[in-house]
Amino acid sequence: MTFYCLVFLSLIFPLPSISAQVSVCNEELSFATLVGKNQEWQVDRTLSDMEHQIQAASVQSTETGATAGLRPWKGQRTWRHRHHLKNVHGILNILGWGFLLPTGAIIARNFRKFPLKCNEWYNLYVLCQSSGYIVGTVGWGIGLWLGNSSKQYTLKTHRILGIIIFTFATLQMSALWLQPKAEDECRKCWEIYHHLLGYALIVLSIANIFQGISNVKSHAAEKWRWVYVGMLIVLASTAVALEIYRWIKSKSPQQMAFDENEIYASEQI
Repeated sequence: MTFYCLVFLSLIFPLPSISAQVSVCNEELSFATLVGKNQEWQVDRTLSDMEHQIQAASVQSTETGATAGLRPWKGQRTWRHRHHLKNVHGILNILGWGFLLPTGAIIARNFRKFPLKCNEWYNLYVLCQSSGYIVGTVGWGIGLWLGNSSKQYTLKTHRILGIIIFTFATLQMSALWLQPKAEDECRKCWEIYHHLLGYALIVLSIANIFQGISNVKSHAAEKWRWVYVGMLIVLASTAVALEIYRWIKSKSPQQMAFDENEIYASEQI
C-alpha cells in the first residue's frame, strides 16, 4: 500500500515541470512562427522592391531608347533638308549665273544690228539678264545660309567667288538704268567697261559652278557636271556659229559697201 502511494505521488509531482516544459515549447514555437512570418514579409517586401526597380529600369531604358531613336531621326531630317537646299542652290546658280547671263550676252552681241537684226533684241536681253540675276541671287543667298549654318564646311574659295560674282552682276544690272546716253563723250569708255565686266562675270560664274560641283563628292554631282558641260557646249556652239556667220557676212561685198557708206556718212557729220 505504501509502495503504491509513493509511486502515485511521484507521478503527480513532476507534472508542473512537464507543463512548464510544454509551455516553453509552445513559446518557442510561437516565436519561431513570428520569426518565419517576419522573414516572409521581408522577402515579400524585397521582391516588391526588386519589381519596382526592374519596372523603373525598363521605363528608363525605354525612354532612353526612344530618345536615342529620336536623335538620329532628327539628325537625318536635318541632313535631308540641307541636302535638298544644296541641290536647289546648285540648280539655281547653274540656271541663273551659268546659262541665262551668257544667253543675254550672246543676244546683245549678235542680234542688235549685225550679223542678225532683231527689233526685240533689247527686251530679250533685259529679260535674260534680269531673270538670271534674280535666279542667281536666290541661289547665292541659299549658299550663304548653308555656309553660315555649317561649321565643318566653309568652302572659302567658293564663297569668295560667289560674293564677287554677285557684286559684278549687281554692277551689270545697274547699267540698265545708269548707262550714259549715246551722245555722251564717256559712252565709248562705258561700253568697254560694260563688255569687259560682263565677260569677266561669265568666266567667273562658270569657274565657280565647277568649283561648287567639285566640292560635292557624290554620284549625282558627276551627273550635274556633265549636264552643265552639255549646256556649255550648246552655248559655245551657238556663239561660235554666230561668230563665223559674222565673219563671213563682214567679208561679203554688200556688207563692205554698207560699211563704207556708214564711214562716209559719219565723216560728213
